[in-house]
Amino acid sequence: MGGGRYSIDIARSNRSSNNAAFQRPAVAVREVHEALNPFGKRREVNNVTPIVVALDVTRSRGDDTKLMYEKLPQLMGQIELKGYIENPGISIAAIGDATADRAPLQVGQFEGDNRLDQVLERVWIEEGGGGTGQESYELAAYFYSRTNCVRLAQGTGKKGYFFFVGDEGFYPKVDKAAVRRIIGDELTEDLPAEEAFRRLQEKFHTFLLYPQKTMAERKDNIDAEIKDRVTRAGGLYDGVDLRASLVWNNTNDLDLHVITPANEHIYYGAKQASCGGWLDVDMNVRGETTKPVENVRWAKGSARRGRYQIFVRNYAFHTEDKAPTSFKVELEVGGKITHFEGVISPRSQTGEASDVQVGEIDFDPAAQPAAAPVDHYKNYADDVILAQWATVIPREHIIRVGDPKSIIDVLLGALAIADGKVDLDTYLKDMRELGAAEDRLERAEGRGRRRQEAHDAAVARAVVRGAQGVIVPAQRCASACSGVPTRRCTVHSLWGKAPSAR
Repeated sequence: MGGGRYSIDIARSNRSSNNAAFQRPAVAVREVHEALNPFGKRREVNNVTPIVVALDVTRSRGDDTKLMYEKLPQLMGQIELKGYIENPGISIAAIGDATADRAPLQVGQFEGDNRLDQVLERVWIEEGGGGTGQESYELAAYFYSRTNCVRLAQGTGKKGYFFFVGDEGFYPKVDKAAVRRIIGDELTEDLPAEEAFRRLQEKFHTFLLYPQKTMAERKDNIDAEIKDRVTRAGGLYDGVDLRASLVWNNTNDLDLHVITPANEHIYYGAKQASCGGWLDVDMNVRGETTKPVENVRWAKGSARRGRYQIFVRNYAFHTEDKAPTSFKVELEVGGKITHFEGVISPRSQTGEASDVQVGEIDFDPAAQPAAAPVDHYKNYADDVILAQWATVIPREHIIRVGDPKSIIDVLLGALAIADGKVDLDTYLKDMRELGAAEDRLERAEGRGRRRQEAHDAAVARAVVRGAQGVIVPAQRCASACSGVPTRRCTVHSLWGKAPSAR
């Protein structure tokens, strides 16, 4: 695959006649298109320069696919018009969460013509995710590490470029059960994520484009997954005195239990208590979903003063491997929300032997809730996520994107500069001629608070590692750095002009 030429005229015609392609709700499509299903497949590319754009299509980044569709003509047009990349073949991938989603990985063929539009139109934007702050990027790395790069193997092509576009971390291991279920390969054991990314980088220069969000936005996305599951199942989420919501991401039958101050036991066998407590959502009796939730709540004004005890029990396994199950419990007490994360059945226990104590709540309707002593969101912070990515790809290949609308501009710039065809100033001139918004050009030039840090780190690495570690041709730095005689720094080029070296 990958032959042909991308026609801008055809692309514009397609968009004008099919302008509703991404206006349908995510629920309108309920399965992976067969052409994008990775099961039993291995992608092959005959183009000189293979490129993969792997988009996160979970709740937090679902709109990126729509943006890619809108700006694909610009990307392909500039590549051809300016000659940034020789004979590119592009594969579009969509990434979800293998622990929770029905479509954790969708993969298009490598194409160089207008069939790319069709790939994007077929992507299922599931907008799922497991609410854990991790997505299955490592699974995508494993799949594409198996790509047959024909020209590279023959010595007539070059390493490709792989762009992850996402804002969360990855799972530490490529789960062998997930590989068997989603891709069809048989692994003898789980594969460390580091190894999957190492194999990927034998064939592709790998980048992360990281659209930044505020912590408030991040919290909203994390909490929204739990609220969405509760409300979709018909449970009461808002307007409560007390609420305990349990979520997990497999078909096992976990149960939420609450002991009330009157020693009443609320669980699947006694869903309503005389004090107003009610288990209004009970799931996975038959293992019907991989995105289950259970919910016990007291409507506003009904909860009594006293101590409430909460625990989780594994009633039965529905998974073949009977592996430990990670879960999360969200507790709301008088409007204050906290979270508890745990793992149940580490030794395949069920029943009472599997019980995990979540905690005890002292509720007083007249009292103000105490502040949560623990930051349950700390693992979702930018620095934590990016530090994890820096363990598997070069730091200078991690690019923060302030405005999601500039993702394609940054991606195009990374391709052009990293392949050595242009320097930063030439690329910015091209973008101005194209009419890119001035504020996005400023972002490309790197007028941000992390500019100096990014530049210093990248130049230092380039000097130390010399010819081995940097993917761009040897020359003086593209911007004014007192003429440091080293290879051009990828981050420097992308983030823009930095102060003179000290």
